[in-house]
Parts: sequence; structure tokens; C-alpha cells
Amino acid sequence: MLLEILGSLLGLFVAVYISLKVFFPWVLYDVIYIRSLLKFLSATGKIMQNGLFLIDVFEEKVMKCPDKIFISFQDRSYTYKDVNERSNRVARSALQIGLKAGDTVALMIYNEPAFIWSYLGFLKIGVRMALINFNLRSRLLVSALKASEATTLILGEGHELLTVVQAIKADIPEMQIYVQGVPNGELPGQIQSFHTIMGSASCDEIPKSHREKIKHKDPAVYIYTSGTTGLPKPCIVSQTRLIHTGCFFRTFGIRPDDIFYITLPLYHSSGLLLGVTVVLRSKFSASKFWEDCRTHKVTIVIYIGEMLRYLHSRPKEETDRQHCIRCAVGNGLRMDIWGEFRSRFQIPNIVEFYAATEGPVGTINLFNKVGAVGRSSPILRKVLPAHFIKYDVARDEPVRDENGRCLAIKPGETGLYVTKLIHRHPFDGYKGKKELTEKKILHDVFEKGDRYYNSGDLMMVDKDYFIYFKDRIGDTFRWKGENVSTTEVSNVIADLDFIQDAVVYGVQIPGCEGRAGMAAINLKQSEVTSLNADHLKAISQQCNDLLPGYARPVFIRVIKNVSLTSTFKQYKLDLSEEGFDKSQILDDMYIYDMKQSEYVELTDTILKSIKEGEIKM
Repeated sequence: MLLEILGSLLGLFVAVYISLKVFFPWVLYDVIYIRSLLKFLSATGKIMQNGLFLIDVFEEKVMKCPDKIFISFQDRSYTYKDVNERSNRVARSALQIGLKAGDTVALMIYNEPAFIWSYLGFLKIGVRMALINFNLRSRLLVSALKASEATTLILGEGHELLTVVQAIKADIPEMQIYVQGVPNGELPGQIQSFHTIMGSASCDEIPKSHREKIKHKDPAVYIYTSGTTGLPKPCIVSQTRLIHTGCFFRTFGIRPDDIFYITLPLYHSSGLLLGVTVVLRSKFSASKFWEDCRTHKVTIVIYIGEMLRYLHSRPKEETDRQHCIRCAVGNGLRMDIWGEFRSRFQIPNIVEFYAATEGPVGTINLFNKVGAVGRSSPILRKVLPAHFIKYDVARDEPVRDENGRCLAIKPGETGLYVTKLIHRHPFDGYKGKKELTEKKILHDVFEKGDRYYNSGDLMMVDKDYFIYFKDRIGDTFRWKGENVSTTEVSNVIADLDFIQDAVVYGVQIPGCEGRAGMAAINLKQSEVTSLNADHLKAISQQCNDLLPGYARPVFIRVIKNVSLTSTFKQYKLDLSEEGFDKSQILDDMYIYDMKQSEYVELTDTILKSIKEGEIKM
């Protein structure tokens, strides 16, 4: 009798499984996804229920395995104990110069171990950190520093950083400036040595009383993003969000013996990779990548799509598959090279994810599904309330019905990614920018009174509920792994006295990730439709001096006038679609020549070389 019952149950199970496999295959994906999500929720829940913060988890790790390697950088390795002691010195030095819990410090440090122990040291005493992009220059840097409301700026080692900050010192007169790695005697007036203070500071453990008043909802870090609403601004990353980011890697089975390889700027990430060894590089090098991975026995690499494209474009070598990498984690990998890259280098698992710094929730592709950034099925939306609504790109607004409600897209369609704002998925917004925070919120989307976070990103959802990134909307595009604010770039170019206006947008280049910057300008002398040598030199110098390399437009186009939308926004859609195709465009166009560091005429020969991939963009 028992055997008959067991046989019946087994038969029922098999029937249900086959039915799901045939008629609802997406449900099986959901089961695996939810199981991974539960691991993540369990890890974060345990930390928060015990009243702990991410820095507490780090200190527990130090107690458990003080001699385990935490950071490998160049020819040196640092154990958890080493990093902890240095972070204690940072914390005590910060207290000595008057910083305390709730204050804000700006960090402008290259990718180096000092970034990590500085980060940890300030967490130990509850000081909030504004992570400054070390590529910023001139007034863009001043704007970022002022937006942070930081009282103190800590600079990492590097003569260039000191030179850049000296140039803007008069614009930030109230800000204390300290430099790491340089003693007082070698610094100019009004700039002090953090290195000297740390040299006499104790490495003893920091009492938790210094951070006892900190709450999980309090800001921990400010990370800058252009988003879709203009100039770079500090996104608020709470202590809770910090915990979530730190536990992110639990979703795909991180192991204690994993070794991570990181070449991406640390100012982009607020999460700590806890329990694993980190091989840190100052910047990405395609020629050194595999050598580093083999030397350090790397098992997981963190990427952006542009990085993998560079690796894929290099000549094939017999050593391509000689490595220990079991997983690549990141975002922006193009669908057309995904399979080829995985096959050529024998990477077993590529985990593509989607997340915005300020976004309430993100998604992750755990299934090696080529091109997908995650999932959002009817079941998953009960847990992660992400939705996709129809969007009118030309009008730059969501499509609404006669009742003023937004319309959900169907499988196979592309729509705007939005997230319902509820208690467990809040949107913390931007520091001191209430009006910009409000601009990121859509109201009355599906019901009167509801509120949704507007990601500014267009996604396609297939029949199995996998999500695919399609494009960005608004005033931002992505190039070289960075978000470029079109407002920021157009303001810099339009400052030149011979330019009337500048429209900046992104254009697609065959074989390249993201969109390359293009500035369509019209001149104050409206009858002039081309740029002379002096014009080109002035634009080149302006962009070189005031913009990071990734934000400098690749192309310049001269137009007769700038068209505006009905709401007086610059109309960019047609310009973006025309790109740099000389068969469609009669206007004069120019391209930035990396060798000459100057804009030159875009000739048919250069255009042919770009399309054939002979010119490195």
C-alpha cells in the first residue's frame, strides 16, 4: 500500500514537473531565483536583526581569520589584521582632526589599498563618506565637493591629485584638505598630511561607542551619479543599503576560498567583499589581465562590458584558457560577444546584473542566459515590485491612457523600468536635492496615489520573463563604463565665446559598448557652418581641461540651429539616430584624435577605419 502511495506521489511529481517544463518553463527559473534570493535575505536579515552594521561583520571576520589575505596589490599582500590595524589608525586620526559620527568626509583616492582601509576607518566612527571620482577637474570637481557638504577632503597618494585640488583651493576655502602618503614638510601651505597624523596614531581597536548612535536608515556613503536629471549629484547610500550591497555576492554561491579581481574604480561601489581575497589593480589593463589572473589564481572577475570587449578583441593566444576563473560578474556585456567570449576563454558562468546606485531594487541573471540582466515574472514581482511601462521616446514621457494611468508592456516589447516605492524598498534620493529626488518619482502609475521610482532605463522582457537592457533616456548616456551627463558636457562646450549652443547626446559605434559622445553645436556667427583651426584648438583645450576623458565628446557636428521640444528641452532624438553617418548628414563633422589630443575633420578615410574597427575608440 505504501509503495503504491509513493509511486502515485512520484508519478504526480513527474507529471507536474513535465507540465511546468512544457507549459510554464519560467516557473522553474523562478524557483531557482527565489532560492538564491532567500540566501541573500537570510544573510542581510541576520545582520540587521542582531543590530549590526557592515563594519561589524568586517571586524568579526578579522577575529575569525586575522592572517587570511584580504588585499593583494602590486607586489604586496595585506591580511585582515593588517587592513584592520590601518583602518583603526585612520579612525583615530579622523577623531584627532575633529571628525565625529554624522560628519561627512570626501575621499578622492585612486584604486589602492588605502582606499579600502580609509573607507573602513570612517565606517568605524560613523563618519559619512562622499566618494569622489578622481577624474573630475576644475568646476566639476568643485561642484561635486560642494554638493557633498563635506568639511574635510582626504586625498590619496599621487602628485596629479594634489595639483588638481591646489587649482581649486580658492573655491573651497572652508574645506580642510589632508593628503595620504606625503609628510608635512613636502606639502604646500594650507594642505596638511594625513600620513603624519596616522604615523603616530594607535592601531588598537576602536570602541563601538563612537558609532552607537548610528541607525540603519542613516546615510553611510554618498556615491555620485549623473542619473537622468543633469549634473553629477551624491546619491544617498544608507547603512541598510550598504549591508545589502555587501551581501550581494551570496546570491550566486560565493565561497570562502574565492579570489576576486577588481580593476574598476572603487568610487563606484559601496559594497565590501567580505570573507574573500581581493586582487586590486590601479586600473584595467587588457595586456596584463590574464597574467594577473593566473599569478593570483583568481576565481571571480568583476567587469563592465567594455572591459570584456577589449579582452575579446585581442589576438587569440594558446594561454587564453589557462586560468582558474569560474565566474565573471558585472554589467554591460553585449549580446553579440557574450557567447564567443565565454567559449573562447572557457568562463563557466557569466552573471550579468542590473542596478542603479540610487535604485530601490536590482535584478540578476543567474542562468547564463545570453544578454539578460535578470528576471521579473508575475511571481517575482510580488517580492521585487519591478514593472515595465510603455514609454514615448520622442515626447520623453510615459504613455498614459484616458484615465491618466500608465500602460504595462507585453512580452517582447520594450518599456521603462520602474519600481514601486514601499516600506521595504525605499528610494533615499540625493543629498540636498529634494527637487531632483522628486523628479525621479512617477505618481499615479497604475493606481491613484501610488509612487514609482523611475530608473531612466528602457528594458525588453521576453516570454520567459528575462529582462534585457535596451537604452537610457533623458540627459545621460553611458560610455567607457561611466555615465555621462549631457548637461554637464554641453555647459562646458557652450561656455566658449564663439558657440551659441551645444546639444550633447550619445551615438552608437559598431563594435563598441554604450554610446560615444557627440556634440552638435551652432555658432554665434550663424552664417558660419564650419570650424577653423582656432575653433578646433579652443574646443579641444576646453574639453581636455574641464572634462574627464570618458565625457569628452568623440564627435563634433556643426548645425545651423538647435531644435526644442514643446517643453523647451533640446530635441536630440533625430540627431542621435543620424549618428555620424556622412551619407545622411551634410553638416561638417569632426572627431577627437587621441594621438594629437585635438579635434580634426572627420574624413571618409577616418570614417571607413572606424566602421572597420581599425581605430581604437
